[in-house]
Amino acid sequence: MRAVRVFAAVSALLLGACASTGGLPAQPFTDVPVSEGWQPYSRDWVVIETPGVTAAKLVYFAKTDVDATLAEVRRLMPQSGWREKATERFVNPEGFKGQWAEYAKGEDVCRVTVIEGASATHVDLVLARRQARR
Repeated sequence: MRAVRVFAAVSALLLGACASTGGLPAQPFTDVPVSEGWQPYSRDWVVIETPGVTAAKLVYFAKTDVDATLAEVRRLMPQSGWREKATERFVNPEGFKGQWAEYAKGEDVCRVTVIEGASATHVDLVLARRQARR
């Protein structure tokens, strides 16, 4: 009986830790700038690292509109050596306006997608980078 209680307690702690949205670094990559006003949204974060490639999808909420949020991106990215390559405005299937901008730094690519939402602006950073060969 004691073993069952210990197992249940440990399971609850582990599951609670997995469900937590806290503990995310606001800026997991030092050369990919993130505005101080953006809040990390963990449910959709993914970071995959292999010996040759890092791929990441980072999701944030911003309190500013699409144009102001993208203006902040355009201010921050060049400060870290990123160059804007392409951009396009769109309306998603739910009718929300958005815009994406693609940045390059060497062989690395970062695509920033900003979409207005009902209560916050949704910011996706998708990063693809080749790891230095060892």
